[in-house]
Amino acid sequence: MWHERRRGLRGLLPVALVVWGVGCGAGEGDPLSAGTEEKPATSMPVPPSSPGEAVPPVDILPPSRPPAAPEVPPGFPAATPPWAQRQGGPQDDMGTSVAVDAEGQVLWAWVSTPREDQDREPVEGQRRALTLARSTADGKTVWSREFPRNHVAGLRVGAGAEGTSYLSGNAYLYAVDFGLGAAEDGFLVHFSGKGQALWQRRVGQKVHGLASDATGDALVSGEEWTAEAHVPLLSRYAADGGVRWTRQFASAGEGSEPGPVALTPSGSAVFTGTFSGVLEVDGHTFGTPGARSLVVLLFNPGGGFVWGQALAGVDGHISDVAVMRDGSVVAAGEALGAMNWGEAKLPSAGPFVLAMSAQGAPRWLHRPACDDTSAPPSVAVEPSGTVVAACGSRLSLYGADGAPRGERTLQPENCTEGACTVTSTAVAPTGSGQLLVTGSQRHGVATDAWNQDAFLRLVAP
Repeated sequence: MWHERRRGLRGLLPVALVVWGVGCGAGEGDPLSAGTEEKPATSMPVPPSSPGEAVPPVDILPPSRPPAAPEVPPGFPAATPPWAQRQGGPQDDMGTSVAVDAEGQVLWAWVSTPREDQDREPVEGQRRALTLARSTADGKTVWSREFPRNHVAGLRVGAGAEGTSYLSGNAYLYAVDFGLGAAEDGFLVHFSGKGQALWQRRVGQKVHGLASDATGDALVSGEEWTAEAHVPLLSRYAADGGVRWTRQFASAGEGSEPGPVALTPSGSAVFTGTFSGVLEVDGHTFGTPGARSLVVLLFNPGGGFVWGQALAGVDGHISDVAVMRDGSVVAAGEALGAMNWGEAKLPSAGPFVLAMSAQGAPRWLHRPACDDTSAPPSVAVEPSGTVVAACGSRLSLYGADGAPRGERTLQPENCTEGACTVTSTAVAPTGSGQLLVTGSQRHGVATDAWNQDAFLRLVAP
């Protein structure tokens, strides 16, 4: 239950159109309204650094009334026929993150985990690894790099400049070697256009969020553990690995957890998280004493505070954040109770997606459709302004003004066991009005011998 939570595919089945409106609690939220280098901000320093297969396209099932063609701004690439990849084996595999670079090429990260739990016996040949891969816009693999690992969590990928990429995650207890020596704790690695590690940095004890852009910068959120507290941090790195600026939030109460981040078109940094008690930022306060609150903060390209918003007293977490072309911010997550946002309200616990203006003013709030709570919701914004919230196998679409634009369902593919489920973990826009969705498909869920594969799909919403 929601209140109990705290903390290539070889073929592409049609993406079915399901009912209009909002599922999983429909009707509970209505929209309220249709290059120079930065100077470092004053702050504490960060810790020192450590030395598939493409398939033929298939048609989408048409709705009863055909939608208008996606609005693609001038200069963006044309739509590509849908394709899919699947990665699997005797172990459990899961896609964790996907990103698209300025050239339209796709960066994908997934993890492979041995099937060792109380319900299933180990399988011969299973492996434990993490993989970073690059594909062309039409789904052809350019390169794939697999790295042995032990305990790794929060694996995220970002697109850099000139074909480069970023990978962040958490190496618990055991380091990962990307070719530059041990990457420990919360790590950030920069890869060349050919998939070779260029440099790596330690980003505190844990890293929680990663964003990057065509300038080559990378923005990360994390936390550093001291003898007194777990201190949230936000750092911005240049393409050469230098630290542009970093901020630490020492006033955050114990139990605070930084969340996902994003970069706006103007280069400002969006920082989110769940904070305990009252958070102070440059003389401004957010939250409420003795309670947890969801917080969104904006910093200018040089690290200076611009504005902040808090859902005071709302416990839960923000799982993804995206930015519209006009700088408006969209966030998705899960609330452990009722929440209010401007004039809109969700009266019970569950997933949410909300939007605010470029100045931080509340705009709209909705409950997206969701059929699987094992992975938190993710969110993406298309060039036309359409917002897509992914949760389980369901995709919920909204206009920039919050108007619902229907739902879609990702169907299982090549399911021969009679019981298969699809769970999305991340969604990203391609820039051509299409979406890339990654996650896992579980086969044989009704048995004690089920297997799980990672998938990556290009779909037309």
